[in-house]
Amino acid sequence: LEIAYETWGELSERGDNVVVILHALSGSSHAFSSAENPEAGWWEELYGEESPLRVGGYHVICANIVGGCYGTTGPTSLDPGTGAPYAVSFPQVTLRDMIEAQRLLLDGLGIDQPVTLLGGSMGGMLILHWMQDHPRQVDRAICLATPPRSESFTIALRSIQRDAILSDPRYAGGLYDENSFPEVGLALARKIAMITYRSPEEFNERFGRDVKDPRPHFLEGLYQVQSYLDHQGKKFVVRFDPNTYLYFSRAMDLFDIAAGHDSVAAAFSGCETRVLLLSIDSDFLVPIPHMKELHAALTEAGLEVERQLMESRYGHDAFLLETGQINQHLGNFLQSG
Repeated sequence: LEIAYETWGELSERGDNVVVILHALSGSSHAFSSAENPEAGWWEELYGEESPLRVGGYHVICANIVGGCYGTTGPTSLDPGTGAPYAVSFPQVTLRDMIEAQRLLLDGLGIDQPVTLLGGSMGGMLILHWMQDHPRQVDRAICLATPPRSESFTIALRSIQRDAILSDPRYAGGLYDENSFPEVGLALARKIAMITYRSPEEFNERFGRDVKDPRPHFLEGLYQVQSYLDHQGKKFVVRFDPNTYLYFSRAMDLFDIAAGHDSVAAAFSGCETRVLLLSIDSDFLVPIPHMKELHAALTEAGLEVERQLMESRYGHDAFLLETGQINQHLGNFLQSG
């Protein structure tokens, strides 16, 4: 098992200042820029000069999740038995598998003190599993846009994205290569996803009815919003693997933190983690009632839990984009205990 990871900040002598960032479906270990890799990270603004993570002197770790395509073992890795990529012979990883790989990394780094976990969307789901399965290892948890389970609606949306990839003839049962790559299917999956990640308010304000190409025929005419989605799809296919998309998407479908328990609250019996939940008023995928349910369940389980609402037009993606609000809540939470 290979795990790609990056770190920022110095580890304290006691090793008790660790913050582990858990990325979402399309993320990587490169959350922030660094001297070793000055390219802007996917959560760059969260680690500005005055950010709580930097000012607070934390040692931040972010690893590419197992099954990923940014250096950690996954479908694109070579099977030593065949010399070819694992592709769809790679086992269906679950969120619990992903957490166990993260824990192996911490063990390998010699970190044996409780840590703070930070993540949104799929990253938040991973945090809940870590709290549930290894409560003594998690001192504090910050979950953004995180539900207690995947509901039928989000499962349906992700299934359509997978269908887009699977229906591309170049997917070839998962045995594609760089010369025959299912870019049409992957781009379409990303375009569908982008619509769910944002909000009608943002799209309507940002694009209105602006036209890119005024010709009336459907094969020629183009609105600005269509051009935006095309651009997002094209950007995505050069940086992401279709099989990883399928594996991670399915792993999110399988998520139900109460599975095997009588209730969500029962799933956290014995857990003493301090928790901050950040919900988003325009989130299409994790609406406010879902995070209210999680808040109530964690409270019932006896945890010290706080829920804050972020106002944003960016929908689900506000957990990536509203770094000013996130840092304000994060700073208050980290300083409070």
